[in-house]
Amino acid sequence: MTGFRKKEVTYCCWNDINLKQNVVRVTAKPEHGFRPKDWEEREVPIPDRLVNSLKQWAKSRDGSPFVFPTRNGTPRKHRTQLLELCKGIAERAGLDPNDFWLHKFRATFATKHLQAGVDLRTVQLWLGHKDWNRRCVI
Repeated sequence: MTGFRKKEVTYCCWNDINLKQNVVRVTAKPEHGFRPKDWEEREVPIPDRLVNSLKQWAKSRDGSPFVFPTRNGTPRKHRTQLLELCKGIAERAGLDPNDFWLHKFRATFATKHLQAGVDLRTVQLWLGHKDWNRRCVI
């Protein structure tokens, strides 16, 4: 529900999220060797549904600054870790896990917002596309 890239999700910290203003930020984490693509730090609005889920998720927090840490509190750096989590959730929901991959969520984010009438430039900014020449995957 954010349109974040995989690494942006991986390095998302609780202090990047403002549950009162319904926004989440992509910020550099130099101490972890993370910087957003093209240094595009940004703020993305999040729906009430995600805010409520994050409030619940925060209750089970183990002290890690990361929203989706490994068991020992570090970021999930390996692509397969997030992908396997995603596929496991799909399977538990009775869906075909082969129909899910990480970038699909980013494309769906863009498509849904454009269908809802959000202008293309705003969607591009939320996705972290700096210039007009980049194309949204729809």
